[in-house]
Amino acid sequence: MIHFKKYFKYINISFLIILLLSCENDEDEINEDESNVNSEFIGLNNISTIFDNLSRSYHIYVPSSYSVSEPIPIVFNLHGGASSATGYLNSIGDMRSIADTANFIIIYPQATTDNSGDPTWHLGGENSKSTSVDDVGFVSHIIDEVSSIYSIDLDRVYVTGFSNGGYLAYEIACLLSNRIAGIGVVAGHMFIDTYNYCNPSHPTPLINIHGTEDFYEGIAGYYLDQNLSNRYWAEYNNTDPDPVITNIENSNIQDGSTVELHSWLNGENEVSIIHYKVVGGGHSYPNLNPSSSKGYENGDIDSNSEIWDFLSRYDINGLR
Repeated sequence: MIHFKKYFKYINISFLIILLLSCENDEDEINEDESNVNSEFIGLNNISTIFDNLSRSYHIYVPSSYSVSEPIPIVFNLHGGASSATGYLNSIGDMRSIADTANFIIIYPQATTDNSGDPTWHLGGENSKSTSVDDVGFVSHIIDEVSSIYSIDLDRVYVTGFSNGGYLAYEIACLLSNRIAGIGVVAGHMFIDTYNYCNPSHPTPLINIHGTEDFYEGIAGYYLDQNLSNRYWAEYNNTDPDPVITNIENSNIQDGSTVELHSWLNGENEVSIIHYKVVGGGHSYPNLNPSSSKGYENGDIDSNSEIWDFLSRYDINGLR
């Protein structure tokens, strides 16, 4: 530290001015360094954490456009059953290019294994036949952890998932509603127990994508009929009772399937529910470059783009 009183009588006023300017420049450098404090965490990282006395992990992708001065959204993307966060983010669930353009953080949590050794997301209730792990609490724990490191817009936390990950997305919308702005589900059902104890706290935007050849009408006692779960959320959000139905252009005529867009509009806080009904589609993740030509994997829509385009219109208070 410079003691100006001690040295003042030995220096002239010109030197004092130079000295003060030098200190000001040093302060600017310190502030600049502080603004980049998280720069080493940009890109893809694997994080280990402890929750409920269990060692858990998640991948986090932070776009290069991230700045501490601008709070940005989080998108959780949950892998399917018997899968992994790593495999999912490197294949159908890869939203990194979208995050780079739209400036949001993506989190890919890893499920724990069930009694068969397969990674499985836990759902509460006697019918879930899952593990006893608190995965809703795990997601809440990650929100706390990530927001303590990064500048996060906590009004814009979204959850999406595929298959078993979609089941958990519904569960989170019901049980962690106060922290979640909206959800997206691909090839996933709302479980009967989730439906029975669902208790959201605010109108919740929902986009789901599901094939008609993928237990579309549910399985008695376990998976809900897609029509029933859509109706639940439409009624909860107080939308128009009947959906507007639009046929999506059949741009890939080789995939053996077509897509109908069902939109329930004019809900509270201008919240909508939209459902892509893949007619002839199976248990798959629609994308513009399908690997199957048998109608199992649709090539008319890109699930990741549709999910972000829809959810990004909302925050936890409704339409932005």
